[in-house]
Amino acid sequence: METGNNPFPHSWVPFPDVKLIPKDQIILTIGKLDGVNFLLCSKTDKKPLGSVISMGFEDFISWFNSNSQEFSNSLLFGEEDFGAWYPESWVDIQEEWLKPLDPEGNKWNRIVIESGMELHFRFPSTFPKNLNFVPLMAHNAERWLKTNDDSVRVHRNGNRMEMAVIKDKSIQLHTIFRVESSNEAAYNCLLLYDQCAIHTEYVPLVWEGEMDELAWEKLRPFIKKIDTSSSHPWSALSCLI
Repeated sequence: METGNNPFPHSWVPFPDVKLIPKDQIILTIGKLDGVNFLLCSKTDKKPLGSVISMGFEDFISWFNSNSQEFSNSLLFGEEDFGAWYPESWVDIQEEWLKPLDPEGNKWNRIVIESGMELHFRFPSTFPKNLNFVPLMAHNAERWLKTNDDSVRVHRNGNRMEMAVIKDKSIQLHTIFRVESSNEAAYNCLLLYDQCAIHTEYVPLVWEGEMDELAWEKLRPFIKKIDTSSSHPWSALSCLI
Protein backbone atom coordinates (compact mmCIF):
# COMPACT_ATOMS: atom_id res chain seq x y z
CA MET A 1 0.00 0.00 0.00
CA GLU A 2 1.05 3.64 -0.44
CA THR A 3 2.79 5.78 2.17
CA GLY A 4 1.87 9.48 2.30
CA ASN A 5 1.86 10.93 -1.19
CA ASN A 6 3.98 8.09 -2.58
CA PRO A 7 1.86 6.37 -5.28
CA PHE A 8 4.06 3.25 -5.35
CA PRO A 9 3.49 0.06 -3.30
CA HIS A 10 5.54 0.33 -0.09
CA SER A 11 7.36 -2.98 -0.71
CA TRP A 12 8.31 -2.13 -4.29
CA VAL A 13 11.95 -1.09 -4.80
CA PRO A 14 12.94 0.68 -8.04
CA PHE A 15 16.14 -0.07 -9.90
CA PRO A 16 18.96 2.48 -9.40
CA ASP A 17 18.64 5.75 -11.36
CA VAL A 18 15.01 5.06 -12.34
CA LYS A 19 12.90 8.19 -12.72
CA LEU A 20 9.72 7.72 -10.72
CA ILE A 21 7.13 9.33 -12.99
CA PRO A 22 3.86 7.31 -12.75
CA LYS A 23 2.29 8.83 -15.89
CA ASP A 24 5.18 7.32 -17.91
CA GLN A 25 4.78 3.86 -16.36
CA ILE A 26 2.58 0.80 -16.90
CA ILE A 27 1.21 -1.41 -14.13
CA LEU A 28 1.54 -5.12 -14.93
CA THR A 29 0.08 -7.87 -12.77
CA ILE A 30 -0.56 -11.59 -12.93
CA GLY A 31 -3.33 -12.74 -10.62
CA LYS A 32 -2.65 -16.02 -8.86
CA LEU A 33 -4.54 -18.11 -6.32
CA ASP A 34 -3.89 -15.85 -3.33
CA GLY A 35 -2.67 -12.55 -4.76
CA VAL A 36 -0.79 -10.92 -7.61
CA ASN A 37 2.70 -10.65 -9.04
CA PHE A 38 3.33 -6.95 -9.61
CA LEU A 39 5.71 -5.10 -11.92
CA LEU A 40 6.10 -1.56 -13.23
CA CYS A 41 7.44 -1.02 -16.75
CA SER A 42 8.32 2.04 -18.79
CA LYS A 43 5.63 3.15 -21.23
CA THR A 44 8.23 4.09 -23.87
CA ASP A 45 10.66 1.16 -24.00
CA LYS A 46 8.64 -1.43 -22.00
CA LYS A 47 11.64 -2.14 -19.74
CA PRO A 48 11.09 -3.11 -16.08
CA LEU A 49 11.67 -0.34 -13.55
CA GLY A 50 12.08 -2.55 -10.50
CA SER A 51 11.86 -6.10 -9.24
CA VAL A 52 8.69 -8.20 -9.27
CA ILE A 53 6.89 -8.23 -5.92
CA SER A 54 4.00 -10.29 -4.58
CA MET A 55 0.94 -8.64 -3.05
CA GLY A 56 -2.11 -10.16 -1.43
CA PHE A 57 -5.42 -9.31 -3.05
CA GLU A 58 -6.56 -7.07 -0.18
CA ASP A 59 -3.39 -4.97 -0.22
CA PHE A 60 -3.34 -4.80 -4.00
CA ILE A 61 -6.97 -3.68 -4.29
CA SER A 62 -6.42 -1.00 -1.65
CA TRP A 63 -3.34 0.31 -3.47
CA PHE A 64 -4.86 -0.05 -6.94
CA ASN A 65 -8.07 1.80 -6.12
CA SER A 66 -6.12 4.70 -4.61
CA ASN A 67 -3.28 5.01 -7.11
CA SER A 68 -3.85 3.31 -10.47
CA GLN A 69 -5.22 6.47 -12.08
CA GLU A 70 -1.78 8.07 -11.63
CA PHE A 71 -0.21 5.63 -14.09
CA SER A 72 -0.28 5.47 -17.89
CA ASN A 73 -2.04 2.10 -18.07
CA SER A 74 -2.95 -0.95 -16.02
CA LEU A 75 -2.77 -4.47 -17.45
CA LEU A 76 -4.28 -7.15 -15.23
CA PHE A 77 -3.82 -10.77 -16.30
CA GLY A 78 -4.97 -13.87 -14.45
CA GLU A 79 -3.96 -17.50 -14.22
CA GLU A 80 -6.93 -19.71 -14.99
CA ASP A 81 -8.06 -22.76 -13.07
CA PHE A 82 -9.50 -24.05 -16.35
CA GLY A 83 -9.43 -23.04 -20.02
CA ALA A 84 -10.56 -24.64 -23.28
CA TRP A 85 -10.64 -23.33 -26.85
CA TYR A 86 -13.58 -23.65 -29.24
CA PRO A 87 -14.60 -21.95 -32.50
CA GLU A 88 -16.58 -18.78 -31.83
CA SER A 89 -20.25 -19.45 -30.90
CA TRP A 90 -19.66 -23.21 -31.03
CA VAL A 91 -20.59 -23.75 -27.37
CA ASP A 92 -24.28 -23.11 -26.83
CA ILE A 93 -24.85 -24.68 -23.41
CA GLN A 94 -21.67 -24.38 -21.35
CA GLU A 95 -22.74 -26.97 -18.79
CA GLU A 96 -23.00 -29.69 -21.44
CA TRP A 97 -19.69 -28.85 -23.14
CA LEU A 98 -17.49 -27.83 -20.22
CA LYS A 99 -18.64 -29.82 -17.18
CA PRO A 100 -17.16 -33.11 -18.51
CA LEU A 101 -13.80 -31.34 -18.95
CA ASP A 102 -13.98 -29.33 -15.74
CA PRO A 103 -16.04 -31.26 -13.14
CA GLU A 104 -15.18 -28.76 -10.40
CA GLY A 105 -16.55 -25.83 -12.37
CA ASN A 106 -20.09 -24.45 -12.20
CA LYS A 107 -19.75 -21.13 -13.99
CA TRP A 108 -17.43 -20.17 -16.83
CA ASN A 109 -16.58 -16.98 -18.67
CA ARG A 110 -15.73 -16.64 -22.34
CA ILE A 111 -13.55 -14.37 -24.45
CA VAL A 112 -13.08 -14.21 -28.24
CA ILE A 113 -9.64 -13.37 -29.65
CA GLU A 114 -8.78 -11.81 -33.03
CA SER A 115 -8.39 -15.16 -34.78
CA GLY A 116 -12.05 -15.98 -34.05
CA MET A 117 -11.32 -18.64 -31.45
CA GLU A 118 -13.26 -18.52 -28.19
CA LEU A 119 -11.72 -19.33 -24.83
CA HIS A 120 -14.04 -20.68 -22.14
CA PHE A 121 -12.31 -20.27 -18.80
CA ARG A 122 -12.67 -20.15 -15.05
CA PHE A 123 -10.56 -18.20 -12.57
CA PRO A 124 -9.99 -19.43 -9.00
CA SER A 125 -12.83 -18.55 -6.64
CA THR A 126 -10.37 -16.44 -4.62
CA PHE A 127 -10.13 -13.86 -7.42
CA PRO A 128 -11.74 -10.52 -6.47
CA LYS A 129 -14.86 -9.81 -8.48
CA ASN A 130 -14.22 -6.07 -8.73
CA LEU A 131 -11.05 -6.40 -10.85
CA ASN A 132 -11.21 -7.25 -14.54
CA PHE A 133 -8.48 -9.80 -15.11
CA VAL A 134 -7.75 -10.98 -18.66
CA PRO A 135 -7.04 -14.74 -18.91
CA LEU A 136 -3.36 -15.37 -19.63
CA MET A 137 -4.19 -18.08 -22.15
CA ALA A 138 -6.14 -15.62 -24.30
CA HIS A 139 -3.51 -12.89 -24.13
CA ASN A 140 -0.62 -15.23 -24.83
CA ALA A 141 -2.47 -16.86 -27.72
CA GLU A 142 -2.98 -13.47 -29.36
CA ARG A 143 0.68 -12.55 -28.89
CA TRP A 144 1.99 -15.84 -30.22
CA LEU A 145 -0.32 -15.92 -33.22
CA LYS A 146 1.20 -12.64 -34.40
CA THR A 147 4.53 -14.38 -34.98
CA ASN A 148 5.18 -15.46 -38.55
CA ASP A 149 7.15 -18.65 -37.97
CA ASP A 150 6.23 -22.05 -36.58
CA SER A 151 7.35 -22.51 -32.99
CA VAL A 152 6.73 -24.21 -29.69
CA ARG A 153 6.04 -21.56 -27.05
CA VAL A 154 6.57 -21.62 -23.29
CA HIS A 155 5.45 -19.05 -20.73
CA ARG A 156 6.81 -19.99 -17.31
CA ASN A 157 5.64 -18.31 -14.10
CA GLY A 158 6.42 -20.22 -10.92
CA ASN A 159 5.20 -23.78 -11.29
CA ARG A 160 2.76 -22.76 -14.04
CA MET A 161 4.08 -23.77 -17.45
CA GLU A 162 1.84 -22.61 -20.28
CA MET A 163 2.71 -24.15 -23.64
CA ALA A 164 1.45 -23.82 -27.21
CA VAL A 165 2.34 -25.19 -30.63
CA ILE A 166 2.08 -22.52 -33.33
CA LYS A 167 1.99 -23.98 -36.83
CA ASP A 168 0.85 -22.40 -40.09
CA LYS A 169 -0.26 -19.30 -38.15
CA SER A 170 -2.70 -21.27 -36.02
CA ILE A 171 -2.65 -22.91 -32.59
CA GLN A 172 -2.28 -26.66 -32.91
CA LEU A 173 -2.24 -27.27 -29.16
CA HIS A 174 -2.45 -25.02 -26.10
CA THR A 175 -2.18 -26.37 -22.58
CA ILE A 176 -1.00 -25.69 -19.03
CA PHE A 177 1.20 -27.91 -16.90
CA ARG A 178 2.02 -27.65 -13.21
CA VAL A 179 5.68 -28.57 -12.83
CA GLU A 180 7.77 -29.28 -9.76
CA SER A 181 11.15 -29.95 -11.37
CA SER A 182 13.35 -29.20 -14.38
CA ASN A 183 12.93 -32.80 -15.50
CA GLU A 184 9.16 -32.31 -15.70
CA ALA A 185 9.58 -29.07 -17.63
CA ALA A 186 11.93 -30.68 -20.15
CA TYR A 187 9.65 -33.71 -20.55
CA ASN A 188 6.64 -31.48 -21.26
CA CYS A 189 8.53 -29.74 -24.06
CA LEU A 190 9.52 -32.98 -25.75
CA LEU A 191 5.98 -34.31 -25.26
CA LEU A 192 4.49 -31.43 -27.27
CA TYR A 193 7.02 -31.88 -30.07
CA ASP A 194 6.12 -35.57 -30.24
CA GLN A 195 2.32 -35.20 -29.93
CA CYS A 196 2.15 -32.60 -32.69
CA ALA A 197 4.76 -34.26 -34.92
CA ILE A 198 6.96 -31.16 -34.76
CA HIS A 199 10.49 -31.55 -36.11
CA THR A 200 12.99 -30.70 -33.36
CA GLU A 201 15.64 -29.76 -35.91
CA TYR A 202 13.67 -27.02 -37.64
CA VAL A 203 11.04 -25.68 -35.21
CA PRO A 204 12.44 -23.59 -32.34
CA LEU A 205 11.43 -23.67 -28.71
CA VAL A 206 10.79 -20.10 -27.54
CA TRP A 207 10.94 -19.83 -23.76
CA GLU A 208 9.51 -16.77 -21.98
CA GLY A 209 9.37 -16.09 -18.28
CA GLU A 210 11.37 -17.65 -15.51
CA MET A 211 14.67 -19.27 -16.37
CA ASP A 212 15.33 -23.00 -16.07
CA GLU A 213 18.93 -23.72 -17.03
CA LEU A 214 18.68 -27.37 -16.03
CA ALA A 215 15.68 -27.95 -18.29
CA TRP A 216 17.42 -26.18 -21.19
CA GLU A 217 20.52 -28.31 -20.70
CA LYS A 218 18.44 -31.48 -20.91
CA LEU A 219 16.66 -30.24 -24.05
CA ARG A 220 19.66 -29.03 -26.07
CA PRO A 221 20.69 -32.50 -27.32
CA PHE A 222 17.20 -32.91 -28.85
CA ILE A 223 16.01 -29.44 -29.87
CA LYS A 224 18.35 -27.61 -32.22
CA LYS A 225 17.22 -24.05 -31.46
CA ILE A 226 16.13 -22.90 -28.01
CA ASP A 227 15.43 -19.18 -27.81
CA THR A 228 15.78 -17.99 -24.20
CA SER A 229 16.30 -14.30 -24.99
CA SER A 230 12.98 -13.44 -23.31
CA SER A 231 13.72 -15.35 -20.14
CA HIS A 232 14.91 -13.43 -17.08
CA PRO A 233 13.67 -12.83 -13.52
CA TRP A 234 10.91 -10.36 -14.50
CA SER A 235 10.04 -11.49 -18.02
CA ALA A 236 6.97 -13.55 -17.08
CA LEU A 237 5.35 -10.13 -16.74
CA SER A 238 7.37 -7.85 -19.03
CA CYS A 239 6.93 -10.11 -22.08
CA LEU A 240 3.17 -9.52 -21.89
CA ILE A 241 3.47 -6.00 -23.36
